[in-house]
Amino acid sequence: MGYSDSAKKYFQSLEQWMRHFGFAPLGVESNWLFDAAFAVDRVEISKFSKVNVFCFAKYQDEYFTKAKFEQFSRETFNYAMKIRQGNPVGLFGSLIVYPCLIVEKATKEQIDFLGGYLNKHYSAFEFPGLVELFTGDFYCYPRTPMWGALFYDGFRKESKKFFSPKAWQMIAGGKK
Repeated sequence: MGYSDSAKKYFQSLEQWMRHFGFAPLGVESNWLFDAAFAVDRVEISKFSKVNVFCFAKYQDEYFTKAKFEQFSRETFNYAMKIRQGNPVGLFGSLIVYPCLIVEKATKEQIDFLGGYLNKHYSAFEFPGLVELFTGDFYCYPRTPMWGALFYDGFRKESKKFFSPKAWQMIAGGKK
């Protein structure tokens, strides 16, 4: 599968912004699961732990079904769980995975998937997103579950900051 010009430009910008946010590329060649992968470790008082944070991006120039979107999210989470380092998850260790699908034009099915997909893990978080290159819009889970009240607003803001071209423009312009 080839990249469109807009996808090439997006991935060049993504790498620059990930470095800006303190992430390092994983150094893994793009593959069937993802086209770009980044990681950073940080200490978060709210999670009482060292947190491994992974961001995965996958470009899809053809229709990506709800089932494939879910598989992409789950598989990147499982991959991150296997390669993370540090304390065990739940014992002063935590994991946040941001899998993001990059498409030319989002479908209603893809956007609806994000509105209903909520995969719970113990002391670990899977928070998928979607970037539509045509508009620069970013989509993710819009609500906050009762059990996620302390975290989900932060996940939305962070995921948008990491992946959204519109958020990058605001940051570059000095706005938050």
